[in-house]
Amino acid sequence: MTESHSKFLAVVQGNVFHGLVSEESLLDQIDTTVPIENLKIQFKSVYLFDYQHIYDALQLITTYDYCFIPVLNKKHEYVGVLTKQDLLVALNETLGNDEGAIIVLELGIRDNALSHIARIIEAENTNILSTAIHHLPDSSKLEMTIKVNKTNISAVVSSLWRNDYIVKATFRDGGEQSDIQDRYDLLMNYLNL
Repeated sequence: MTESHSKFLAVVQGNVFHGLVSEESLLDQIDTTVPIENLKIQFKSVYLFDYQHIYDALQLITTYDYCFIPVLNKKHEYVGVLTKQDLLVALNETLGNDEGAIIVLELGIRDNALSHIARIIEAENTNILSTAIHHLPDSSKLEMTIKVNKTNISAVVSSLWRNDYIVKATFRDGGEQSDIQDRYDLLMNYLNL
């Protein structure tokens, strides 16, 4: 536990998972020569099944703030552990975060029609890889983050502006981050002609 900087240890006998034991519980033991199976310790029964979704794993690791979650199969047999690093790698793959640009829109709570936004983006021969919505605190606004498969997204951004969507930011689009305000000003000047 000290070597891996973990506050918990999975207790397994063969392929039977008994639970997690905390470092604190082990340090509280008077006789350090007694095997774990003979200790009167309450094990924590936190685990994940190997068929569960990555979001379930994210929820468990976030809720309990463990550095790993034990993984069991359908027969409740111990398979291994999912570490925070494993989770980050899997989440990165799930979100399609390898290549392409990111567009952040600011929307009203009732204006988050993904189908309309998807039609605008796909009309520019661009595919959506993933989306996420974040409610802005103390506001009636939300942010929609859209991951697309291209880095040259100037046509997509222009189409979103033309359809009255507020493009709050773009990332990995190959352009300067500071030029988004310039593009907005140019569009507003064009619309006012």
